[in-house]
Amino acid sequence: MPMNQDTVWQRLIEVGPFANEDEARRAFEATLRALRRGLSEDEADWLAVALGPTLAEPLLREGYAGDLPKVELYRWMKRYTKARKGIAVEYAQVVCRVLAELLPDADLERVKRHLPQLAFLFERPVPGAPLPARHRRGDSGDRTLAGGRPGSSRPLSDAAPRSERHSPGSERSQGPGVAPPRDTHAEGTLAGARGLLQDRESRAFRGAGHGIVRH
Repeated sequence: MPMNQDTVWQRLIEVGPFANEDEARRAFEATLRALRRGLSEDEADWLAVALGPTLAEPLLREGYAGDLPKVELYRWMKRYTKARKGIAVEYAQVVCRVLAELLPDADLERVKRHLPQLAFLFERPVPGAPLPARHRRGDSGDRTLAGGRPGSSRPLSDAAPRSERHSPGSERSQGPGVAPPRDTHAEGTLAGARGLLQDRESRAFRGAGHGIVRH
């Protein structure tokens, strides 16, 4: 079952330096793009199945470029996020940590096996284990990874993974008017993500052709 988007964004905000969902989403997308450079088509397809077509969409923007050491990962993160290196590095670390928490065991081990030089980023944190201080944008207080999220009194190492409170793949109850679940197994590949992206572009093109004006 694919990941719940809301769970991903909420967990990123809880443990990372992100002020809102938009910042968390951009960091997530940048990290997937950077990781994709170390994943073959088949390997990326497995990850796409676990993520679901919407979350997997950034994997379509890049291609396999060979082995991906951490230096290259951070270099591409800096380029994609247009942030200082220290901030780009932290973004990658936070996103990989959340992926490690939310990915099923088999998919997590597959990612670590295919990205051996980055496997250390995907280790699930041990509760209570201290983490080193990280860079944080525009802050003079203790808002490092060790200090937890902005405004939080809990250190990151004590923040319980959201998967312990909500199942990583669980969906929120759907109210009236919500479309029924899609066949995520069939759609959850890179091809499914590509089809979703093309469908969005097609709708946008048809809307533009009919002179729709959005307010």
